[in-house]
Amino acid sequence: MDKKRIVIYSLLFIATLAIATQGFTNLGLDGLLVPLIFTFVYFTVLFIIATVIKNNSIVDIGWGIGFVVGSWLTLLVTENPTVLSYAIVGFISVWGLRLSLRLLKRNYGKPEDFRYAQWRKEWGDKVVVTAFFRVFVVQGIINFIVGSASYVVIKYNEFSFDAAHRYFVYAAFFIALVGLFFEVVGDEQLRRHINKKTRTLLQSGLWSITRHPNYFGEILIWIGLYASGITLFFTDSINPYYYLLLIISPILMSTVLIKISTPLLEKNMEKYDGWEEYTKRVPMIFPFTNK
Repeated sequence: MDKKRIVIYSLLFIATLAIATQGFTNLGLDGLLVPLIFTFVYFTVLFIIATVIKNNSIVDIGWGIGFVVGSWLTLLVTENPTVLSYAIVGFISVWGLRLSLRLLKRNYGKPEDFRYAQWRKEWGDKVVVTAFFRVFVVQGIINFIVGSASYVVIKYNEFSFDAAHRYFVYAAFFIALVGLFFEVVGDEQLRRHINKKTRTLLQSGLWSITRHPNYFGEILIWIGLYASGITLFFTDSINPYYYLLLIISPILMSTVLIKISTPLLEKNMEKYDGWEEYTKRVPMIFPFTNK
């Protein structure tokens, strides 16, 4: 591995540890060290399985479950969880399990996804070590950082139905629910289209207002869950500046989807007839943003 990547991975790990320990001020297991430790162990186990079966794309199947277990572990180390704590854990459980089960059903028995298969060819005889760091370690770090904002809200929020800011929490949760709608409905519309075996672009339903309604939905989900933590500004449990730091969670998720996942997927979609016209008419992620 080149020195540049070693430096980058080291900095990412330090940043992740800082987030888990409130800037290295809480090194006990009552903070976010439990979900952090689990995340790294979990993605290491996924790596071992992927290496044995020679299919690194199983990391996608395990992605959602990582958040589910992380949120439940956070709840278990939370002394006085609120209704909001349980609501977020429940929401993440529904979202994460649905995502993992859908991908398992879609990919079970099929060869390695084209993206990971291409990387396997490029990495050659160094595929095992390279995949561990560039696929599993990186995704483990992203999984924890993205989930960390929700874990912090689960653990430290002081939500009350009598508080003035409750309406902001309701609005934030509504954003997350809208995101779940886009993701679930968009995936179902795509599934039905694929089952027709027409080998054409899906350009109806939610796919007529965004080329990736599922990605748009996921961005809304993490923005909404992060925003629901507005209560942390009215609590003495943590420094509010720590909560501001956690805005990296929805920003990181959005960046990964927009700058990495979407371009890789669209490169594979270019082969379909009508692709150029479709891209001019329908925005990549955010609906109604095309001129």
